[in-house]
Amino acid sequence: MNQKIVIVGNGPAGLSAAGAARIKDRTAVITVIDTKDYDTFHPCAMPFVIGGYLPSVDTIIENLNYEMSKIKLHKGSIVEKVDLKQKKAFARNKAGEEIILDYDKLIICTGSSVFIPPIPGRDLGNVFSLKFAEDAEAIKKAAEAKDVKNVVVVGGSAIGIEVASELAHTGKKVTIIEMQPQLMPFKISKAFATIVEKNLEESGISIKTEMLVKEITGKTKVLSVVYGNDETKETIDAELVVLATGVRANVDLAKTIGLKINEKHHAIEVNEKMETNIEGIFAAGDCIVTDNYVTQTKTLAQLAGPATRQGRVAGINAAGGVAVYPGSVNSSIVSSRTFYVGLVGINEEQAKEMDMEVITQKLTAPIRPHYMPTTKNITLKLIVRVDDGKILGLEAIGEEKVDVNVNYVTIAIQADLTVYDLMNIDFCYAPAVSETIYPLVKVADAIIRKLERKKTRK
Repeated sequence: MNQKIVIVGNGPAGLSAAGAARIKDRTAVITVIDTKDYDTFHPCAMPFVIGGYLPSVDTIIENLNYEMSKIKLHKGSIVEKVDLKQKKAFARNKAGEEIILDYDKLIICTGSSVFIPPIPGRDLGNVFSLKFAEDAEAIKKAAEAKDVKNVVVVGGSAIGIEVASELAHTGKKVTIIEMQPQLMPFKISKAFATIVEKNLEESGISIKTEMLVKEITGKTKVLSVVYGNDETKETIDAELVVLATGVRANVDLAKTIGLKINEKHHAIEVNEKMETNIEGIFAAGDCIVTDNYVTQTKTLAQLAGPATRQGRVAGINAAGGVAVYPGSVNSSIVSSRTFYVGLVGINEEQAKEMDMEVITQKLTAPIRPHYMPTTKNITLKLIVRVDDGKILGLEAIGEEKVDVNVNYVTIAIQADLTVYDLMNIDFCYAPAVSETIYPLVKVADAIIRKLERKKTRK
């Protein structure tokens, strides 16, 4: 008898799980249940819809043609409960019709939801969060109104920075308000955050850190935002507010099923095969807690890349194959209209919190020879462990090739390479695309010299 695989959620993890399961088992009965009214979309592209870089929200909505792979998709439906004894999932669509699905294997990919802080006035018109394609469309439409001149983005996260950059590009006066002492808190170091803030300010965006939004004011629509700290209180005009205040794992269904939830991260615990504590049930994506490859501690990846890879592992194993997920190095990149900032692994501050002895080096260098008219600078900060030179992380900012350098170091970390190995990699060279000595090699060389001096002093 053909095995039945039910997947709850059709985001990056869910669709990856469905595809991997189908490739592994060509005869399995695969069913996907998702709350959206469309097949899927590209969430990381939403800021580009808002800023007009992409013409419309339709650009980022995809028809998956699941029928060609004999995968059944129930759109606009939510799983309400799961009967573990009978192995049945009970869902309901927007018409109120009940959907009952038998399963042999169940994959939970319920993703995450935007965290909305209890700010007075958050329910006013033109106050938005950003999670789905329709949110991007609504923000774009609101921003196009002639009376919208001032925008406040609450939260200096990656998505907050990208939305702010796109709206500033449309001519809006944009302010980012962040409660932590820096932008991208818990992601990049304070020193690197300062560089990011400087670049954003140069593009006309105002940055307010260590400030709380106390109230959003207006009658039916937002007119101003009140913010401050224990010592100050300010009011600024705002006809549009975007809440980029982070996400929380969707674990309500997991809790009713009885899946083990990590208390610190409030997400589903899984092993390297994406198996939960209940046999036959897997989980992947934003709703799980996974291992940090560098620190071997639990972490929330909550990024499209890791979700896709986790979904693949869950799908293969659910279909009877064998695959493992080694953990996340949390490689990511943030794009603005004028620069990119990327990171992978851990930064110096995070290493110190874990009592790791590390050496770092920051370097700014051209990505092409100085005589090439298209050359631009990139700033890199590499972090390595002192005792063995193992590469632990990288921060990068520049107008080009940030992704390339982050990916190089991602490979190095996951291959357990040292800074000495990095020096010996035979990178290609042509003046039109690169320097003879890559900036990454230059920063590695500087760290090696620091390590050698440290050994000499001992």
